[in-house]
Amino acid sequence: MHSLILGNGINRVAMQKGWGEILRELAIHFDGVDLLPYIETKPLSMFVEELCARSKLSFRKAEHEVKVEFAGLLKQIKPVLAHERICNLFKVILTTNYDFTIEEALAGPMHSPDFLAPESRYSLFRRHIAANKEIWHIHGDVGRPGSMLLGFDHYAGNLQKIRNYVTDSVEVKGAAWGRVSSAAKGGNLEFTDNRKIYSWVDYFLRDHLHIVGLSLDFTEIDLWWLLLHKRRRLHQPGKVFFYHVYVGGEEKESPVISLLKSLDVEVVSVVADNYHDGYLHIAELIKERIDILPGLFSKPAKVADDVAQGSKVRAKAYKQVSFKFPRESS
Repeated sequence: MHSLILGNGINRVAMQKGWGEILRELAIHFDGVDLLPYIETKPLSMFVEELCARSKLSFRKAEHEVKVEFAGLLKQIKPVLAHERICNLFKVILTTNYDFTIEEALAGPMHSPDFLAPESRYSLFRRHIAANKEIWHIHGDVGRPGSMLLGFDHYAGNLQKIRNYVTDSVEVKGAAWGRVSSAAKGGNLEFTDNRKIYSWVDYFLRDHLHIVGLSLDFTEIDLWWLLLHKRRRLHQPGKVFFYHVYVGGEEKESPVISLLKSLDVEVVSVVADNYHDGYLHIAELIKERIDILPGLFSKPAKVADDVAQGSKVRAKAYKQVSFKFPRESS
């Protein structure tokens, strides 16, 4: 299966206000005029932490106010053709964007939440449905500002929950479920058919991933950890493609591109006169790869035997050792 990871690139094309202007308004609203010279070069997560740390309010209240204000500034984004062309190629869309521009591009106002489990702070199990497609706001959404992953502390907590979900288990609120672990942990590739609760993380680790409009800043530690974990697994049923648009110059190597190539990610570079044309061309390149690649790569016999044997060993060990997992907020 093929899944899309969509970042803020197309949104920047669609914004009535520039990204820098939005951040300036946020800084000015929270008495951060002296921070303006550094807005373009400072990671958003650290910029938000700085605004909260300088506030006279408690950190929790300051963080909430920043998120509410930021959510209001993002509600102005209107979809463009590139949203529709790229998103229509996929049934499952993971996005780091907080706004509902993708849903609006696919179904207008006819979209709705369809959460698989209740959460308050993090977003492992919260999806939206639009035109029979799944949209997972993996870093939260403007409809619930408290879920918006902005500060570095929130990133760290999100990574902790993701890692627990993949390697051990996480608690799901509601007496019927208790603790849930990733379908990828047991090599379950058919989790949408045989499980009631699963996460965007399971799509990430299973599918062919097409990453578009995402800078992959090194502060996005949750995504980098998942890319590393996907690369380290014995069996990789899906490839990863990273699409990058260059405007007004030749393709240049960067630390991000270099690391992605080391992780066996196929980097697809597009040189264009403007970003919107570049994203339209990316839609064509994605379609070509979807048509060529199988749904998933089959598991080699030796890997299947090794996984089965490892499961037996772990099952035996679990009978002998009792684990007590710490509680965590959701």
